[in-house]
Amino acid sequence: MAPVLRRGKSFGLALGGGGARGIAHLGVLKVLDETGLHPDFITGTSAGSIVGALYAGGYTWETISEVTRSHDWADMVQPVFPKMGLVRGDRLEKRLTDLLGDRTIEELEVPFKAITVDLECGELFVIDRGPVARAVRASCSIPGIFEPVEHEGRLLVDGGVLNNVPTDVCREMGANVVLGVELGADMIRERTPENIFGVLIATFAIMARHSQQKTPNNNTIIIEPDLAGFNYYNLKRADDMIQRGEQATRDSIGRLLRKLK
Repeated sequence: MAPVLRRGKSFGLALGGGGARGIAHLGVLKVLDETGLHPDFITGTSAGSIVGALYAGGYTWETISEVTRSHDWADMVQPVFPKMGLVRGDRLEKRLTDLLGDRTIEELEVPFKAITVDLECGELFVIDRGPVARAVRASCSIPGIFEPVEHEGRLLVDGGVLNNVPTDVCREMGANVVLGVELGADMIRERTPENIFGVLIATFAIMARHSQQKTPNNNTIIIEPDLAGFNYYNLKRADDMIQRGEQATRDSIGRLLRKLK
C-alpha cells in the first residue's frame, strides 16, 4: 500500500449497484490504494454497499476478493414461497455479520452510508446508523427478487430504484471531490433475458440506470468500467471484472488527483 497521499480537499467514494458486477469495485479500490488515495467518506448502493461497508470496516481489496471467491451467489440467498420476494437475504446478513461482527455503522473506520428506498412512502432512505449487516442487506434487496427488509418501522428495498450511484450523498457528508462508479452503463445492449430472474434484473437495472440522471457537478467524476458481457449473477469471472474496474480508474486517476490538489 502506498503512503497516504497529501491532498487539500476531502474525498468521497460512491459505489454503485450491479449484482455480481460489484466485484469490479475491487479494481477501483486497488488503484486508489496504490495511489495512496483513501476516501474520507464512502456511500454504497446494493453491491456497492457490500464492498463499501467491508472497506470502511478495515478490509483491503485483496481480502474482499478472497471472500467473494469463497462464495457463490446461491450461498447468499434462500428461496421462499413467493409473497414479497423470491428469495430471502438472511444468509447475506449472517455472512456480513460473520465478517464485520455486530458492529454498527457508527463504529466503522470510515464514515459510511447505505442507500435504500422506503416502499411505503416511495422516498430515498439513507441508513447512517445501526447494524452494518442489516443496512447492507436492505440496500441489496432488489424488488421482486429479494424480500423487503423491515428496519426502524420502514419497509426497505434496494436503493438503486432511486439512486444507484450516490455521489450526492457523499457530497452531503462533506466530500469536496467525489468519485462515483457506475456498473451498468452497457445494460441497454445486454442480451435478451432467458428466465424470470433475467427479466427482473434487467428491468431493475434499466430503472436504476435512468434514475441516475443528476445535475452535473464539476467536482464529481463518474467512471464506467467496461462490463459488457458480464451478467449480474455470475461470480466466476472475478479477475476479469477486477481488471475492468482497475483500467477505468487508471484512465481517470490523473483527473481525480488534479481536482483533489
